[in-house]
Amino acid sequence: MNAAARALAEGTLGPTGARTLTVSSQMLGLILLVITVLASAVAVVYVKNLDRQLYGDLQTLKQARDSLHVEYGQLLLEQNTLAAPARIQAIAQQQLGMGIIATKDISVINLTSPVLGPSVND
Repeated sequence: MNAAARALAEGTLGPTGARTLTVSSQMLGLILLVITVLASAVAVVYVKNLDRQLYGDLQTLKQARDSLHVEYGQLLLEQNTLAAPARIQAIAQQQLGMGIIATKDISVINLTSPVLGPSVND
């Protein structure tokens, strides 16, 4: 007899002609445990890689922040220099022909004068 006929006679072949595989609950638990451990290992590798990428991004952003702080400080110094009263007075005199008014050129206007009419408070 050949092997196929012997397997049929012994009943070790299923209805499709293949052997049936029985898995015990312990074997199933072991398989699930191995799959869980492998999934956990892949997750650890993924998270570690993500952590390294985010740390690199953080360092890049810190460098950008520091350079912006330096630029802001320089702009504040430039603003203080440009807004100095002596500089503004010099520009007003040179470019606009403005000057400091002499005391003799100052006149006080009375709000009840006939030229201006009655005062708003009356």
